[in-house]
Amino acid sequence: MHELSEERANQIVNTFSIISISVYIGVAILLSIIAIFSLAESFLGVIALLSSMQWEHGIVQVIYSILFTIIIIELFETVTVYIKTKRVPVRALLIVALTALIRHIIIINISDTELFHYIGLSVIMAVLIAGIYLLKEDIQSGNLIN
Repeated sequence: MHELSEERANQIVNTFSIISISVYIGVAILLSIIAIFSLAESFLGVIALLSSMQWEHGIVQVIYSILFTIIIIELFETVTVYIKTKRVPVRALLIVALTALIRHIIIINISDTELFHYIGLSVIMAVLIAGIYLLKEDIQSGNLIN
């Protein structure tokens, strides 16, 4: 009787594992679609920049779009590594967060932003950079090394 309940528990755990992987596969598919559209938007932004010659505003918009594409690609890679290894690559998530922070810093208006906002952004950036530096990643396996 005890073995039967343990077997049933294993079946339930396996079912939830399959559901989890299925959701991650769905997320990977959606991220792939978003990445393709984001890349197309980046190309269109470059074309619009070249045709309008509004360099200052146009370059910021193109860089903003490209950084968004990089964020999507990194998230996609994180999901695929999880699907393959069942481990979350924390370092990759920190890189995504740092990229998003840089993207935010590029678009904020300096004159409208308070000093405490900049201090907060600086602290967050320092923590992210320290985390990226401290977490070394085994490139071949995708697993974290301590």
